[in-house]
Amino acid sequence: MNLRNQVGQLVGLKNLGGLSGLSDKPSADYQQGDRVGIFTLFENSFDEVLLGDHDKHLDVTLSVHRSLINSGQQVRITLTTVVHTHNFLGKLYMLPVKPMHRIIAPTVLAKLS
Repeated sequence: MNLRNQVGQLVGLKNLGGLSGLSDKPSADYQQGDRVGIFTLFENSFDEVLLGDHDKHLDVTLSVHRSLINSGQQVRITLTTVVHTHNFLGKLYMLPVKPMHRIIAPTVLAKLS
């Protein structure tokens, strides 16, 4: 994240901070607008958390959705990211980021199980 922030600031991207912003507080204590790591909390319900960031180059929304399967015996976690680019810089930024997310997301989900 530090490298991303340093390079990003050279081309006009905002500094998102680091991943160390995560805390151990209960999920119910998070309120809309709170920072959660590098993201802002948009919605927080029992079955879904919506996080994201909006800037002049792109909008990112991340959904972490929980659903019960096998008659409620198991939990399925689905991670979905939606990115809307607004200009050339947003598209350029996503070129290296998109393949990295395809590596990072499954790794994060594997650690949850």
